[in-house]
Amino acid sequence: MIRLNAIKSDIRAAREKLAARIGQRDLILQERDQAQIRSLEAARQLGVNDQVQILLQKSSEFARQQVKGRVEEIVTQALQIVFPERGYQFHIVLDVKGLQPVAEYWLYSEGVMRQMVGPDYGRGGGAVDVVTLALRLALAELEQIDGPLLMDEVGKHVSAEYAPNVAYFLKQYSEQLGRQVILITHNDHLAAVGDYSLRVSQNSKGISEVKAI
Repeated sequence: MIRLNAIKSDIRAAREKLAARIGQRDLILQERDQAQIRSLEAARQLGVNDQVQILLQKSSEFARQQVKGRVEEIVTQALQIVFPERGYQFHIVLDVKGLQPVAEYWLYSEGVMRQMVGPDYGRGGGAVDVVTLALRLALAELEQIDGPLLMDEVGKHVSAEYAPNVAYFLKQYSEQLGRQVILITHNDHLAAVGDYSLRVSQNSKGISEVKAI
């Protein structure tokens, strides 16, 4: 009987140890997946930065200053609409490295000026999200891209408090420039501001259903 109880105790301990190991494995897998998502997000957002760099590089000195001024204006306007109390200002500092003009992004707020560098894009955050959104809009305008703008999950790192301001900025941009914006979002504030909104959901049979809202 004592031997049987000992065996049961060993089995119980082994199960607890296995459960702990499984929990550790699941946590590692979750952290790996989150790191991959952050990496993909950083690559996507840094791609916008690269496009701005190319635009500046292929411009003449005079045109470069005009592009710089317009990008700063659009991004600053977006930041001030979304975060009106923070006094954000977006600045581009042009330098020459390897005979090529290079743009550095600087963000001023509450008396502090800080440079936006690569890791900022991986961490995300409300201000970074708005800067990336505004850079896309600036590129579309400066490159004179015709047709509607297609966007996916913009401002997803912006807190719920400021989400309506993101919606208002996009609405204002669309109306002022006469450009249609087609947006995929899970944010109700962004969906509500559209002239026409569709909700896609999946029913109990796994079939997607589309309804106007």
